[in-house]
Amino acid sequence: MIAYYERIAPLMLPYLRDRPLVLTRHPDGITGKSFYQKDAPDFAPAWVRTERIYSKDTERDIAYLVVDDVEMLRYVANSAALPIHVWASRIPALERPDWLVLDLDPKGAPFTDVVRVALALRRILERLELPSYVKTSGATGLHILLPLGARYTYEQCRTFARLLAVMGVEAEPEISTVARPLRSRGGKVYIDFGQNGHGQTIVAPYSLRPLPGAPASCPLEWREVTPRLDPARFTLRTVPERFDKMADPLTPVLGAGIDMAAALERIASIHQEPSPLRGEGRVRGGRVSGRAAPGAGGRRRGRSRPPRA
Repeated sequence: MIAYYERIAPLMLPYLRDRPLVLTRHPDGITGKSFYQKDAPDFAPAWVRTERIYSKDTERDIAYLVVDDVEMLRYVANSAALPIHVWASRIPALERPDWLVLDLDPKGAPFTDVVRVALALRRILERLELPSYVKTSGATGLHILLPLGARYTYEQCRTFARLLAVMGVEAEPEISTVARPLRSRGGKVYIDFGQNGHGQTIVAPYSLRPLPGAPASCPLEWREVTPRLDPARFTLRTVPERFDKMADPLTPVLGAGIDMAAALERIASIHQEPSPLRGEGRVRGGRVSGRAAPGAGGRRRGRSRPPRA
């Protein structure tokens, strides 16, 4: 596993640098007990980078690990961390995410339905002239990401993500839902927009998962998203070889952000409505505004929840 991360580091590190990490550790292997870790251990070496961020849940600062180089990535891998979860925002601009994510979670639905929902969302995004990028979760789902370029707050990001998720359900109502409780999903693919928030995380690109065969969260080209797609084939052994032969198709998600206001105008034009956000975030002077701007320095007191696939 350590050899995998050393080899994949040039591709993975751009998604990790300056971002707080959340780890799930498996000291007794993937069949043993695991635990969820945010705080860096007290015995961490002095060269290990940590950043203290206030947590409302614990009412204290948490010393998050931050991976900037291959040595630090090796340290995290050696702690039996499977998977590595990452924030969407970077220090010091922790209230300004670099991407928006729609997490397609089947939880019992066939993976072919995940593919159908992903392609429906892509068609919507193309109609809105919005770039989108896709990766496997490393388990049974897909993540669709849009670049934000740290232009918007988490509140604006989440509001826009919810709108896109609802549009996705409107496009595929028989197989998709935005209902979070598992009992309310009815065997449909859950379009999760809730990972767009302060302290929320996704599985980092290229992170391994604690499953047989060591599958990885693998960036894809959209042309690969077909009913024949098998996420299980992207593993510790196959992913390095794959990217010896091709560039990372997810890289643009770290670039310039979308124009959210222009996208909202296109949505309004499509639906012939003055504002699709219905008062929760409006276009003002070419910007999307939420209720109140979050505080600076990454110290906003916001609820967090355990990371999801």
